[in-house]
Amino acid sequence: MHHTIDFTRSLVVVIGLSALTATSARAQTLSLNDAIALGLQHNRTVANAALQVEKTEQDVAMARMKRMPTLKIEMQGSQLLRPIDVTFTRGAFGEFAGIGPVPATDTAITTPAKLNFLLTAEAQQPLTQLIKLNLNVRLTEATREYDRETLRDTRLGLVDEIRRVYYSIAQTGAALEASQQTLKLLNELNRVVTMRLAQQVALKADSLNVESRIAQTDLQLLTLRHTIDMQKEQLNQLIGRDLRTPFDVADVPEATIEEIDLTIAQRRAMDARPDVKQARVKLQQAELARRIAKTDYLPEVGLSVSYISPLNIDGAPHQIASAAIQMQWEPWDWGRKSRTLASKDLGIQQARNGVRETEERALLEINSRFRKLEEMRVQLRAIRIGQDVARENARMRVTQYEVQAALLSDVLQTQSSLADSNSQYQQALSSFWTARADFERALGEELN
Repeated sequence: MHHTIDFTRSLVVVIGLSALTATSARAQTLSLNDAIALGLQHNRTVANAALQVEKTEQDVAMARMKRMPTLKIEMQGSQLLRPIDVTFTRGAFGEFAGIGPVPATDTAITTPAKLNFLLTAEAQQPLTQLIKLNLNVRLTEATREYDRETLRDTRLGLVDEIRRVYYSIAQTGAALEASQQTLKLLNELNRVVTMRLAQQVALKADSLNVESRIAQTDLQLLTLRHTIDMQKEQLNQLIGRDLRTPFDVADVPEATIEEIDLTIAQRRAMDARPDVKQARVKLQQAELARRIAKTDYLPEVGLSVSYISPLNIDGAPHQIASAAIQMQWEPWDWGRKSRTLASKDLGIQQARNGVRETEERALLEINSRFRKLEEMRVQLRAIRIGQDVARENARMRVTQYEVQAALLSDVLQTQSSLADSNSQYQQALSSFWTARADFERALGEELN
C-alpha cells in the first residue's frame, strides 16, 4: 500500500512537470518582427519570386555572351560509294622548255572508296550586330529589374498579410480576455443570486437568467479559442512553419497619435512602390524595343575566320584557312520595318499612359488609406472611453445588487451594454490595425 502511494505521488509529479513543460512551450512568444523575418525567409511564394529573379540573372548573362565571338568545330566522316577518278591529259598544265609537257602522259588520279574525314573550324565576330545585341542586353536587364520589383511586391504583400493575421490573433486574444472578465462578473453575480435565492429574496427565473448568460459566454469563449487556433495555423503557414507549432503573440501596443505628412508620404511612395517602378520599367522596355526594331535598317556585317582540313583525301590540300567580311542586308522589305516601328511607337504611348495611370492610382490608394487610418484612430479613442464607462457601470450595478439597491434586470442590462462595448472596441481596434497595415503597404517601403 505504501509503495502504491509513492508511485501515485511520483506519477502526479511527472504529470505536473510535463504539464509545466508543455505550458512553457506554448508560452513562447513570437514577436511581429520575428514572424515577418521567418516569413520572408521560408515562405514558398517569396522563394519562387526570388528564383524567378535568379532565372532572369541567367538570361542577362546569356544575352551578354551573345556579343562574344562564336566558335564552331565540325568533324565529318564520310564513305564514298564509288571511287573518284580524275584524269589529267598530256600537257594539261602546259609545256615548259627543258621539261616538256606536264604531265608527260595522260595521268589518272583515283580516290578509292574508303572512309574520309573532314575537319572544319569557324570563328565569327558580329560587328554591326553589336548595336542590337547591346540593346537586347539592356532589355533583358530591364526584365530583371521588373522581376526584382515583382519580388519586392510579393515580399510587401506577405508582410502585410502577416501583420493582418498577427493583429487579428492579438485582437481575438483581447476579446477572449474581455469575455473571461465578463464570465468572472457573471459568476460573481450568479453567486449573489444563488445566495439571495436561498434567502428567498430572489426568484428562480433570476438564477436561470444568469445561468443562461453564463452558458452563452462559455460558448463565446469556445468560439474565440477556435478562432485563435485557426488564425495561428494560418500564420504558421504564412511563415513556413509546421501548422501545429505552438506560440503566443506579443501584446499589440495601444494606438498612438502619429503625425504623418501626407505630402512626404506620397513622394516617398512614388519612389518606392513596386507597381510604379514596374510601370516605369515597362516604358523603358517599350523604348528599347523600338530602338531594337530600328536597327533592322542596318546591314549585318561580321568578321569570319575559317579553317578546313581534309584529313585523308588524296589530292586535296591538307590545310585551307581563310578570313572574310560577311554582310547581309535587305534593301526592300515592302514596308515591314516601318510598320514595325509604328507599332513600337504605339507601344511607347501605351506604356506612358500606364505610368500615369499607375501613379494616379497609387496616389488615390495612399490618400484613401491615410484618411481611413485617421478615422480609425479617432473612432478607437471614442470607443475606448465608452468602454471604460460601460465597465464601471457594470461593476457599480453588481455592487448595488448585492445590497439590494438595484434590480437584476438593471445588472443584466449593464452587462449587455459592457459586452456590446467590448465588441465595439475590439472591432475598432481591429479596424485601426488593419488600416495601419494597409497604409504601410500602400507606401511600398520594405522593413529595415
